Amino acid sequence: MRKLDMSPTAPASANTAKEVCFRGCIVCDILSYAIAHAEKGQIWITHHTHPNIIAVAVLKELAAVIVAGGRKPDPETIRRAEEEEIPLYVTSCQAYDLAKWIASHDKEADDMITAAGVSENE
Repeated sequence: MRKLDMSPTAPASANTAKEVCFRGCIVCDILSYAIAHAEKGQIWITHHTHPNIIAVAVLKELAAVIVAGGRKPDPETIRRAEEEEIPLYVTSCQAYDLAKWIASHDKEADDMITAAGVSENE
């Protein structure tokens, strides 16, 4: 088992599961593109760190948001993610590597992210 370098930042709420089930992903840094093309249950991989990413995640009912490339979300972004119970992760991995992992694990059953990060069977 190999883990991608990823850690959760939010939510800390006891009401939110520590495991996040998802169906595919969308990779983009244009908010209007995410609004137009993201589908319910997907993970959004982005480099944006501002609070509007959480508003989009709520609007589109996304499973989680991953901020890639070693960027750190603004404190207000983390607060809003906790408030809206949107799982928010950060990683030093590049967006391509995350999307590649998700694409290679796209199954009929939901895939899962745990609080420890995304895992890949070797």
